[in-house]
Amino acid sequence: MERVIDCPICYDPDRCFEDMQEKFRSYMCFNCGFMSNSHYTEENLAKVENTSKLVNELKYLDDERKIYWYPSVVNMGKLGIIFPEGNVEHWVWKYAKVVEVSEEELKDYPIPGKDGEFYTEKLDIDNALTFGQYEFLEACKLMGITDKESFSA
Repeated sequence: MERVIDCPICYDPDRCFEDMQEKFRSYMCFNCGFMSNSHYTEENLAKVENTSKLVNELKYLDDERKIYWYPSVVNMGKLGIIFPEGNVEHWVWKYAKVVEVSEEELKDYPIPGKDGEFYTEKLDIDNALTFGQYEFLEACKLMGITDKESFSA
């Protein structure tokens, strides 16, 4: 069962969702882009510590639920990736699309263990689009994982 909740990070009342299962809860805010689940407790903190430095530095303790929230990293394969970039004082959302590797670049993208074979697509991190801290939904729309009419509140 899913319900809308007030986001404990950005306080948005319309774009934060809780998905309630019998033994598990997950959370996602489409305004600030932070996410969590019922396993992100103090006891399980070490399981999440191997993520990026920025994601760890931005974690937020939700005192009401006793769980940590983290900025999302959304990897949708051929649709690209959305990730936070910057530092604690100033960070943004980035959306990198998947693009074709040019003929000239192919030699730079060998497939390990497959002589003479090369990746034909790559994440275009150098040309990633930038979104503000509260524009996560806009990045999701551009990626194509939510429609333009969703979250019109």
